[in-house]
Amino acid sequence: MSNLFGIGLSGLGAAQTALSTTSNNISNVRTPGYSRQVVGLSTSQEGNGQGGGVRTTGVERQYQQYLTGQLNDAQSRSSALDSHLGQISQINNLLGDSEAGLAPLMQKFFGGLQTLSANPADSAARESLLGDANSMTAQFRAFSEYLSDMGESVESQLKGGITQVNNYAEQISNLNTQIVQAEAKTGQPPNNLLDQRDQLVSALGDLVDVKLSVQDGNSYHVMVAGQPLVDANGAKSLKLVDSAADPTRSAIAFDVGNGQLRELSENSIKGGSIGGLMAFRKDSLEPAQQRLDQLAHTLSARINEVHQGGTTYKGQAGGAFFETASPVSFSDANNNGTATLEVTFTEGASAEVRASNYRLEYNGDTNSYALTRTSDGDKRFFGGDESPLQFDGVEVRVQGAVADGDAFVIKPLDRAAAEMEVAVKSTSEIAAAQGGGTGDNRNALAMAALQDETAIEGESSFNSGYARLVSDIGNKTRSLQVNSSAQQMLTSELETAQQSVSGVNLDEERVNLLYYQQMYQANAKVIETAASLFDTLLGIRA
Repeated sequence: MSNLFGIGLSGLGAAQTALSTTSNNISNVRTPGYSRQVVGLSTSQEGNGQGGGVRTTGVERQYQQYLTGQLNDAQSRSSALDSHLGQISQINNLLGDSEAGLAPLMQKFFGGLQTLSANPADSAARESLLGDANSMTAQFRAFSEYLSDMGESVESQLKGGITQVNNYAEQISNLNTQIVQAEAKTGQPPNNLLDQRDQLVSALGDLVDVKLSVQDGNSYHVMVAGQPLVDANGAKSLKLVDSAADPTRSAIAFDVGNGQLRELSENSIKGGSIGGLMAFRKDSLEPAQQRLDQLAHTLSARINEVHQGGTTYKGQAGGAFFETASPVSFSDANNNGTATLEVTFTEGASAEVRASNYRLEYNGDTNSYALTRTSDGDKRFFGGDESPLQFDGVEVRVQGAVADGDAFVIKPLDRAAAEMEVAVKSTSEIAAAQGGGTGDNRNALAMAALQDETAIEGESSFNSGYARLVSDIGNKTRSLQVNSSAQQMLTSELETAQQSVSGVNLDEERVNLLYYQQMYQANAKVIETAASLFDTLLGIRA
C-alpha cells in the first residue's frame, strides 16, 4: 500500500515540476536569449526490483553550442556589413547629388575661364570667374568638412562601442564565477544564468568578432583580435588611443595590465559594428578623403603652374591662383632615433601624385628604406644615403639621426581640400595674358584647356576623376547592399535552425501543459485510490 502511495506522490511531484517548467517556457516565449527547458524523467526502482514511480533527473536547457556559435558569427558579420553600409551610404548620397556635387561647379569655373578668354579685358568676366572659383573652393572645403565630421562620428561610435565591450566582458566574467559556484552547490546547471551569459556573448558579437571556448569546467574564455578579453583571471579591457604611427588617427589597444597597452592591428579588428566602422574608415572614408584631396591639389597645382606663367594686363607676372595644404609626416611614437622628414612636392609632377598615404621604414642592417604605398601595398626601396627620396610626385629628405626600425607616415595630400582657397583677391591679379596687353587671352585659353587634360595620375581629367570617385563609392555601396542582404538571409536561416532547438513553440508547450495536467490528475487519482483501499483495509480489520 505504501508503494502505491509513493508511486502516486512521485508522479505528482514530477508532473508539478513539469507543469512549472512548461509554464516558465510559455512565460519566456519572447524573452531574448531564453532557451527552452525540458524536465528529465527517469523510472525509480525499489529494492525488490518493482517499479517505484518516477523521479526527475533535472531541468535540461535545449541548447546546441555549435548552432549558437554559427548564429553568433553570422550576426557579427551582418552587424559589420550593416555598420559599414550605413556609413558609406551617407557619402554616396552626398557625392551622388548632381545638384550639390563638385562636377557642376568645376564645369562652371572652367566655363568662366572660357568666357574670360573671349574678352580678357572685361571686368565683369573677371569678377564672375573669381566668384566661380570661390564657389568651387567653398564646395571642396564643405565636402572635406563633411567627411571629417564623419570621421569624428566614427571615433565617437568606436569609443561608445568599446565601452560596451568592456561592460559585457565584465558581466561575462562575473557570470562565469556565479555559474561555477551555483553548479558546485546544487549539482545542476543554472539554466537562467547560462542563458544570460550566452545572451551577453551574442551582444558582444554584435560589437566585435569573438572566439569562444569553454574551459575550467563551465567557464567561457573570450578572445577578441587574438587577445584574451575574458579568461580564468577575469575580464580585461579595450581602449581607444592615439595611434603610435599617426597621432591624428585613433587605434584600439588591449589593456594588458600594469598600465601597459598593446596596440592592435587594424586588420585584426573584424566583425560586429566596431569591425564595420574600422573597415569603413580604412576602406571607404579615408580613400574618399584622399581622392578628394588629390583632386583639390592637382587642380590647384595645374592652374597655378599655368597662371604663374602668364601676366596680368598691367604686365606683372601671375602669382598662385589657389592656395592649398602642404604635405605632412609623422614619426612613429616608438622610434629610437631623432629623425624627422621634410616632405615637398616635386615641381611640375602634380600628375604623378597618388591618392594615398605612405609608410617609410628604415633598416639599419642594410642601411636602406622601404616605402609602402598604403592604398595598394606597392613597395619601393631606397639606399640609406639617397637624398631626396623621390616617388609619385613627392620628395622626402630625412633630417636628423635615424635608427634601425624607425618608421614614418607620409601624408602628401593631407587637408588639401580642407585648405583650398582662392589666392587671387582682385580681378587685376588674374593673369589672362602671356605677354601683356588687355587683349591678350592666351593664358586664359591655356587655363581653360586644362579642363580636358589628363592631369590626375596621367589618366583622368578633373571631371572624370571626380566621376570616378562618385562611381567607386556608388559601386562599393551597391556591393555592400548585396552582401548585407545575403548575410541577413543566412543569419535568418541560422536563427531558424537555432530556434528549432532552443526556441519556445507555444503549440508544443500548450500540448505539454495539457499532458502534464492530465499526468497530475491521474497521479492524484492513484493516491485517491490508494487512500480508498487503505480505508477499506482499516474497515476490514475493525
